[in-house]
Amino acid sequence: MSQRMFAIFDIGTTGTRSVIVDEEGRELSKAYEEYPSKPKELQTHEQLADTFWRTSANTMQRAIAACKHGAESIVGVVVATTRDSLTPIDKQGKPLAPTVTWVDNRSSAKSKELADIIGPRKSVNKIMWFQENRPDFFKKVHKWVHLDAYINNKLCGSLASSPADARFGPIDHGTLQWSEELCEATGIPIESLTDIVNSGKLIGEIDMDAAKATTLRKGTPVIMGSGDQQCSALGMGVIEPGIVKATTGTGTFVITHLDEFFEEPYVMFCNPAAIPGKWILEGVIPGTGLTYKWYRDQYCEPEMALAAKTETDAYQIIESSASSVPAGSEGLIMFPFMAYRLGILYHLGFNHTKAHVARAILEANGYGIKMYLEMMEGMLDMQFNELRIDGGGANSPLWRQIQADCANKTVVLPRVRDSTVIGAAILGAVGTGIYGGYREAVENMFHIEERREPIPENVEVYKKQYQIFNKILNAELGNILEATS
Repeated sequence: MSQRMFAIFDIGTTGTRSVIVDEEGRELSKAYEEYPSKPKELQTHEQLADTFWRTSANTMQRAIAACKHGAESIVGVVVATTRDSLTPIDKQGKPLAPTVTWVDNRSSAKSKELADIIGPRKSVNKIMWFQENRPDFFKKVHKWVHLDAYINNKLCGSLASSPADARFGPIDHGTLQWSEELCEATGIPIESLTDIVNSGKLIGEIDMDAAKATTLRKGTPVIMGSGDQQCSALGMGVIEPGIVKATTGTGTFVITHLDEFFEEPYVMFCNPAAIPGKWILEGVIPGTGLTYKWYRDQYCEPEMALAAKTETDAYQIIESSASSVPAGSEGLIMFPFMAYRLGILYHLGFNHTKAHVARAILEANGYGIKMYLEMMEGMLDMQFNELRIDGGGANSPLWRQIQADCANKTVVLPRVRDSTVIGAAILGAVGTGIYGGYREAVENMFHIEERREPIPENVEVYKKQYQIFNKILNAELGNILEATS
């Protein structure tokens, strides 16, 4: 087995994962730590910035300890993070306030007036909120740092973000550098923003403090990573037009590759890809995994008790019952936008059981993915032959089959379910010169475990159910757009 390895930090919304990956895309060890309960004084969508670093250091120590090869075999370190989470810091790099996470939609009166030029740059709204509501504090801020820059600074002293995270700030989409015009219009000092460095570039080496905290070897190269979804797309080989992936975790992200920037895609986002100079078209179904978790926590106490007693996963027990329900859940449709308080159970009748509701939640994710696939195919004038999937939802055979049936496409399952870490490792492999380019790296590091074909009779059922889902969506679209603006 190859002993050239990469240490990956995968920093998410609810916890941090550290993973050791070799140059052939094999996971050698990993560790995960969920964020602890937040102090009561924090707002709902805030997090203590030190929590991200503490869990990163803790999990990396455990991942290295669990790997049979030592830290001396690690040739590169890469950070992948959830995007649009912003922390104000002082000149010593210390947080001046809690991190405002991506879920936070705070904005100012002025940012609403400038909505047409700010567009989807949500970090601009966050900064302008401080400018309007805490003007004295605003003047004290040395830098506004995204999560990748915060961790990179802890590792090697580099206050730098990738275009994937910087994209939410006052960035020029043409140059992928900060826009002086936009900074002037919004009143954001350009000197208060971090450097922007392309993914896959060397940004420094592990310093002594980081080595002590993480047990990484001092002097190990640190390569610029990317956003979690950009890394996921790269890790599943979404590097050319005609390939699409869906990641189901806290929410669901449907992404395809673009060679050029796409101006104002309807209800989707055009974001910088992990590969410099390329782009991704991204559709988001918020809260799909959270909806399923809500259902488990609120209505499945017996299943959770049985899971604890038998040392199994409660979701497996839930899905065992859900798999006995016919495709289409006998007419029951879940509208999954609970993140905006717009969740709906439609056509609920006395014949429906808990198992019907569970299956309807899984099917709602399939309808949402199908919606974005159709939009992308129409917008780009192409057809996707298959759907590559990863994330927690990919672990469920039932969920995989539902996605294949709803989309009426072959579903491709990667060997490593968490493709974010594979994509980050690919950035490290190209950045350190192990592979000469991204195509070569993908060919060597992305591996397929399963192909699942749609079941024709289920496809027909879901076509009819999807039409009803679309009617609900059209009726609620105004409320959704208002909630996300």
